[in-house]
Amino acid sequence: MNQRELTRTPSKALGNTTEIAVLAPIRLGRVPGERRTFEERLEFVIRNIQNRAERGIPTLLNQIQTIHFGRLIILRPEHYLHYSDVPGVAYLETETGKIPAPIDAFRETLLGMPGGAAGAPPEAPVQPPVLRSYLMTLVTFDGDLKVYFRDIADLLKQDFDRVFENCEDYGGTSNFEVFWSWIRRYQISVNLFHSAYPDLTVVEIKRLQYFKRRFDEFVARVRKPGGQNDTDINELFDDFLRETQQFESGFPSHGGVFQGDPE
Repeated sequence: MNQRELTRTPSKALGNTTEIAVLAPIRLGRVPGERRTFEERLEFVIRNIQNRAERGIPTLLNQIQTIHFGRLIILRPEHYLHYSDVPGVAYLETETGKIPAPIDAFRETLLGMPGGAAGAPPEAPVQPPVLRSYLMTLVTFDGDLKVYFRDIADLLKQDFDRVFENCEDYGGTSNFEVFWSWIRRYQISVNLFHSAYPDLTVVEIKRLQYFKRRFDEFVARVRKPGGQNDTDINELFDDFLRETQQFESGFPSHGGVFQGDPE
């Protein structure tokens, strides 16, 4: 069977939601003027974003209010070389089978036992292969793919660049067409895209969440401890209606704004 040629297909969409998957090679070597490698700097930047999110501090992604889910994953050779047999790569025997040795050992790996490949002269060691790490980006968002990346270029700018400048060929967000071409170059096809609520946008989910919280507060104020109704709920109901008014604008594109209370 002929192997199918790898093609770049459009993102999949379900209802209002769209997906994007990008797999970009991380630059080799050290950052100029630093002791860190590009991969180490990338890991530091991503860890900082994650730490802020865990502490409830806004991150760069909070500025794009159409994002449902986002993931950044650094894929190292020891992650994707399981069950492989690459000449020049050291493998470790474990209870579950052979796994690649950590990437730090790749630089000094020789094929087979010390002395080089089987049958080769001891003075002719096999050079280890060049094994790359990759940054995988997975995002689910509302609306059109190109509109989403225009929001990225317009709103995140240098914050976004600080992540992806550690990848090969990245030209930054300042020139959108160059940026867009880079995204499309490293976009990969997603075989399965599932959304549990394809017809609900992020703003609609926030609206429902906010309404439910306010409604629970209203019920707690109306219902007495014994379960009987308050005899005069008109004023409380007016308060509830006023509190559940919401303001949203700019959706689904260009930094839409959602507020639970109108200004």
